[in-house]
Amino acid sequence: MEIEINKAYEMDCVEFLEKLPDESVDLVVTDPPYKLSQRYGTSVDADNVMAVSSIMVSMRQFSRVLKKGRFAVIFYDKRILPLLFQAVKYTDLRYDDQIFLYRRWGNAHKRNGWMCCTDPVIIFKKGDEKPFRPDHKIKTNHDTYIKSSPEKKSYGHPAQKPLNIVEDLINQFSNEGDLVCDPYLGSGTTAVASTLLKRNWVGCDNSKEFISISNNRLSEIGETQTKSLLDFPET
Repeated sequence: MEIEINKAYEMDCVEFLEKLPDESVDLVVTDPPYKLSQRYGTSVDADNVMAVSSIMVSMRQFSRVLKKGRFAVIFYDKRILPLLFQAVKYTDLRYDDQIFLYRRWGNAHKRNGWMCCTDPVIIFKKGDEKPFRPDHKIKTNHDTYIKSSPEKKSYGHPAQKPLNIVEDLINQFSNEGDLVCDPYLGSGTTAVASTLLKRNWVGCDNSKEFISISNNRLSEIGETQTKSLLDFPET
């Protein structure tokens, strides 16, 4: 099976990543599953353990497919953050920075007397080479994004990330024409943001429903041109 860019695939994330060539991706932006409840409630659903633990293999694949000096930006959950850092052991990914998404609006559970309303966004760089810097000027932000209201339009995903925040991350870590990868595509925010910012993208999700949502969102902003990843020019 040949992977095309600018196309959402209904596939397992690891199977999808294994089909990408070495050092073919300029940026990873993704929001992997990190709740043990498929219903995003308070109970533990052991059926989702495999989805959560897939990050152990995915991070090794990110290390393989990323170009040297480029970045992987991972939305995660502070309750299981050690799992993410365990996953990068014996890879070429190096911890670079950590920023935060503060959810001022929305439901949050209480833990040890505090409301859990902040999600870490972990940034890894591949290798010890000089880090990538974009060709365009970027603004300096605070290290905490604030989500103070619901999304203008909900697409039915329980963990939909704000489009403007994903756009800002992509703008910070890539140039126009670069290739962005998201193997946990969800409602397609990374694909939409990449398209709006004139980046190419590759992505998948194992949910037929979410792939349909992603395709519908992309159709709202116009047609995207698909082509073989093997024909994608190296930069």
